[in-house]
Amino acid sequence: MGGEKAEKTQAAEEIPAASGEDTANSNGLDFTEDRTVIDQVPTPQVGDKYDSRPQEDEARRNIAYLLIGLLGLIVSGILISLWCGIIDVDHIKEFGVILNPIIALVSAATGFYYGTKSNSTHGK
Repeated sequence: MGGEKAEKTQAAEEIPAASGEDTANSNGLDFTEDRTVIDQVPTPQVGDKYDSRPQEDEARRNIAYLLIGLLGLIVSGILISLWCGIIDVDHIKEFGVILNPIIALVSAATGFYYGTKSNSTHGK
C-alpha cells in the first residue's frame, strides 16, 4: 500500500511542464490574478431601501393563477363526470359545498391581485 502511494507521487513529479510553463499554471491552479467573489458582490449599506413589491406581485399572481386553475379543474371534473354519466344533474347541487368557497377564494385573490396592481400603476 505504501509503495503504491510513493509510485503515484513519483509519477506526478515526473510530468514535464508544457512549453516551459510551471505545472501550477499549466494545470490551471494559479489563482493569483483572479478576483475573489467577495470583491464582486456589492455589500448592502445602512439606509439602503429594499423594494419587495416585485416579489409580492409575483406571489399574488401565482396564487391567483393557481386558484383559477383549481376552479377550472373542479368545474371541468364536474362537467366530465356529468358527460360520462357518473353523476346526474340532480347531484350537481351537492358540489356547491366545494364550489362556493373556491369561487369566493378565486374572486378574492384575483380582486386583490388586480386591485393592488392597478393601485401601483396609478400611484407612480
